[in-house]
Parts: sequence; C-alpha cells; structure tokens
Amino acid sequence: MNDLKKTYNARARRLIINFWLYNVGVLGLIALIIGVINQSLSAKFLVPSLILVLLVGTLVTKFLLTRANKLVMTEIGGAQSSEHAEPRLFNLLGSICMSTGVSLPVVRVIDSETNNLAVAELNKDTVNFSITRGLLENSSLIELEALLAASIARVSSNEARHSSLAVMTIGLPLLVKQNGTAIDRILTLHYLSPSLAQRKLKKELHNDRDFNADSAGVGVTRYPPGLILALEKFAHSSRIDPSFGSLPLWAINADSDGYGRPEIEDRVAALREL
Repeated sequence: MNDLKKTYNARARRLIINFWLYNVGVLGLIALIIGVINQSLSAKFLVPSLILVLLVGTLVTKFLLTRANKLVMTEIGGAQSSEHAEPRLFNLLGSICMSTGVSLPVVRVIDSETNNLAVAELNKDTVNFSITRGLLENSSLIELEALLAASIARVSSNEARHSSLAVMTIGLPLLVKQNGTAIDRILTLHYLSPSLAQRKLKKELHNDRDFNADSAGVGVTRYPPGLILALEKFAHSSRIDPSFGSLPLWAINADSDGYGRPEIEDRVAALREL
C-alpha cells in the first residue's frame, strides 16, 4: 500500500506541474510573439517579461483549478448531509474511516434513483463523498459497507487525489463543455478538444486502479462477497451521463465508459480469487 501511495502521489504532483508548465508555456509563447511583432526582445525587457509570464501563468493555473473544482462538484451535484439525516451512512463511514486512519469526508447526497457514489479529492486533504439516494435506499448494510470501504481505499492510497486532479487538469475541456461559462471557454481555448482530452485522460488513468481499490476495500471488511454482491446488483442501474467529465470518479462504472476501466464482470472475477 505504501508503494501504491507513493506512486499515486508522484502522479498527482506531475499533473499539477505539467498543468502549470503548460499554462506558463502558452503565455510565454504569446509574449514572445508580441515581442517579435513589437521588436522589443531586448535584455531590458526580457527579465521583467519572464517574471510577468510566470506570475500570470501561476494565477491562471490557480484560477482554472478553482473553476475545475466547482465544475466537478456542479456536475456531480448533491447537497451536504449530516449524521442526523443519514445515521446508517455516517455510522458505517465513521467506522471505516477510524479503522483506516482516514479523516471523515464531506458527505453529499444526490437526489437520484441511480445507484452509485463518487469520490472527489479536489483539494489536498478535503474529500467529498457524493452518494445517490437510490444507492442509500436500495443497498443492504453489507453492500453499502463494501462500496464505502472500496471508496475509502481510493482515498488512503492517494488514487482519489490523482484521479481528481486528472479530471481537473487533463479533463478540463470536458468539464467546460458540460457546464463552463463564456470566461471558462475563453481561458481554455488553448487546451485539447474534448475528444482528445478524453483519450489522454484514459491513458492517464490506469485500469488497475479499480482492482486495487476493490482489493484494499475487502481487506478492510474481510468479506469479498459483500462487494461482489454490490457490483453485480448495481452494475446495470448505476449509469451516469457518459458526457460527464467526472465519470472516472464514480465507483461503479458502466461497461464501455470510454475510459478503459475494467468491466464489472472482470472486477467480480478478480474478487472471487481473493
């Protein structure tokens, strides 16, 4: 688990650095073109221009990450819940968090008949668990515990952080296409098209992450049949809009979701071998 945690942590850092470098690089290229046109590429203006590009690039990066954060949560939806409103959910989640050493996440309940939950660590050490009303009402105690444990495993391994950052950076064009404002569209003109962004996101999100989370989750519950039951039961009633940029953050994936995730049958087969 420690090696896995280091791997995901390194991938997350790389995403942030590449995102910043990309924004700075584009601004630097624009500044260079302006300098050539105005014939002002003297040493006198070079250093101040470089400093300005770095500063503006950093500000743009922070702004886009903030906007991506909001776009992800807008897309996922839901309203923040409490222990008073959902005692069964909070009791299970509190117990799992205590046994794994993970802080209790912010819990949101989505008013939807779909059976699914999403894990988004959009800010460092701030985790959002968004669970549909359908899953809360249709899952048994064992099934819900199994899905929560596998989702908490994504947090403890840093996979949730890596996947969330991948959606916020590489997948930004997908988020903007879905719910972006005019300003968002202008500021992301230099990014990949949504179709290319989806392909790159698929390459970034290795298909072993679901197997790792499932395995770690049943390591907490000590009961693989619980997760097998949940995956089989909700495999065909967990559909999320395929145009959503946040699709990779949901626990139960539809077959052929466009991101190369293993099919539910393959996840179940792997669990049966544990």
